[in-house]
Amino acid sequence: MFATKNLTLIAVLFHIIGFVGILFYKPAMMQLATPWHLLLMMLFFVVAVAAQHKHIWKWIVLVFPFGFAIEWLGVHKSILFGHYAYTSVLGLSWQQVPLLIAFNWVFVLYASASLAQAFTANKILAPLSAATIATFFDWVMEPAAIKLHYWHWFQAGVPLSNYVSWWLISLLLAILWQFLKYQFNQFAVNLLLIQLLFFAIIQSHI
Repeated sequence: MFATKNLTLIAVLFHIIGFVGILFYKPAMMQLATPWHLLLMMLFFVVAVAAQHKHIWKWIVLVFPFGFAIEWLGVHKSILFGHYAYTSVLGLSWQQVPLLIAFNWVFVLYASASLAQAFTANKILAPLSAATIATFFDWVMEPAAIKLHYWHWFQAGVPLSNYVSWWLISLLLAILWQFLKYQFNQFAVNLLLIQLLFFAIIQSHI
């Protein structure tokens, strides 16, 4: 509990600093800090979940390469999500796919499945709810991420195929989460809600 509260407070503080920096300081400087900020948040996530589930590595080993593969298909073949490309803002990339994006699937789906579990233990409703939560997160994140130059689409607007694919892929991963018998993690949920609020505010203020 103590660790969760402290990690949450630090995460809130970093997102406030990030928001203020984006609004009032040079964009280039904040873009340089972006991958380090995201990396720190992902480290907090792993530490918080590992304290509860020692086998979190199974989730990472399965979901990270899967997330990378579907993003590679999206970037190079325009399969699943649509025609888009990442910029250099998200840091280290391989095959034009930022490694942090692959890990984002690890985090978002774990957190979404945790949040869904807080509402229902039903083995059918929980994965459906998790997929919907994850897709809603992407829907809020998309316009903000575009404004922050994380990536760009080659067509006008975000295609419907992006959200359909997000929901279907999220459903598959939520079923995997359930199969691996992971449990609700408070910090994962807290960080998801913090990021959701951050992107919503960015979207409305930039």
